[in-house]
Amino acid sequence: MNKVFLFLLIPFFCYSQNDFYLGFGSVSTVAKIKNENNTYGKRNLDFGVYYGNNIRLTKNFITVIEAFYLNQQVVLNRTRNTKFELHQNIGFGIKPGFYSGKHSVHFSAGILGVYVFDQNSLGNQFDHFDESYYYGMDYNYDLSSKLSCNLGVILSEFYSSSYFGPVELEEFAVLQFTLHYKLF
Repeated sequence: MNKVFLFLLIPFFCYSQNDFYLGFGSVSTVAKIKNENNTYGKRNLDFGVYYGNNIRLTKNFITVIEAFYLNQQVVLNRTRNTKFELHQNIGFGIKPGFYSGKHSVHFSAGILGVYVFDQNSLGNQFDHFDESYYYGMDYNYDLSSKLSCNLGVILSEFYSSSYFGPVELEEFAVLQFTLHYKLF
């Protein structure tokens, strides 16, 4: 599967321009939790760091290849003796979209490395690190030739259960507001 994915990306790298950007912004994560028979949501506000390349295929069609880090630290469950937390994500995605003037709209899809951990009061910690696929949508507005702002959402179905308690993470969504600075 990895070879097929790399084979599909080679034309993008051959055709790509040097239109790299660095981004930094806020992320708001909402996680869907199941605790025995109850389902509820937990949320947190934190930050994300982004690195990508804008590849203009035609006048109105653009594709973005992006790698990012999301610091989330959403406490999914906390008792006197335990803590279960969606801690962070590392992602890689492709965002094809339409470009008109200073505006662009992108669909996004990719893979996340999701880090979740459990710990108890005795100092024991059980780390969960697994992949998850995501999809979403972005809106980008060019403030200048070097600076743009981006508003996006990604959705991921990711299941993880607590080792120390009856709590399960079923899925999460991330709302992102970032500023991108074009390096080249």
